[in-house]
Amino acid sequence: MIPTDNDLRILFEGKPEEYLDLYREELDEILAPDEDDEPDDFEDFGDIDSLDVEELFEILFTIPMTDDDDYCETINMLADEFLPYDVDSDYEDDEMIVYIDEDRHVIDDLLGAYPIIRQFDAIIKPDFETRVMKLSLDEDNVHSLIILKSEVWKELETKYGTKVAAYFGKIDKIDFN
Repeated sequence: MIPTDNDLRILFEGKPEEYLDLYREELDEILAPDEDDEPDDFEDFGDIDSLDVEELFEILFTIPMTDDDDYCETINMLADEFLPYDVDSDYEDDEMIVYIDEDRHVIDDLLGAYPIIRQFDAIIKPDFETRVMKLSLDEDNVHSLIILKSEVWKELETKYGTKVAAYFGKIDKIDFN
């Protein structure tokens, strides 16, 4: 789900109770184990009311990525969630290809997960920009990504200043190691 101005305000003002008031049903659905999950497969988030505003934002508005994901699937999920145009990523003749509408882009997938996402970010710029929630950089092998219009990032930086940089890292500037 794309965060609204109000959702971003709640994050930067640190008001988790507002997320709980607005999105309790969505959070319950997101955090509920699937029928097929084994008890050990489900990460226990504990009491939802005890989650801080950053954790709630991460759950509601970001896409997780790991080092061992299917990167075509990750790109397709990011695009489906955040971009207003058709994006399709797949392999053709052992090359990773991203179609944006009718434009064909080859991505060098031999460099690993983050260079792939960085290349995708370069393709969608200057209109959009991918960032990672810095909170997720402390997590084992899972990083939370979000794409917003570049103009939205600029407006947020103007309005909230250093809080934006404290919460979100530019994908091309983050050291994931």
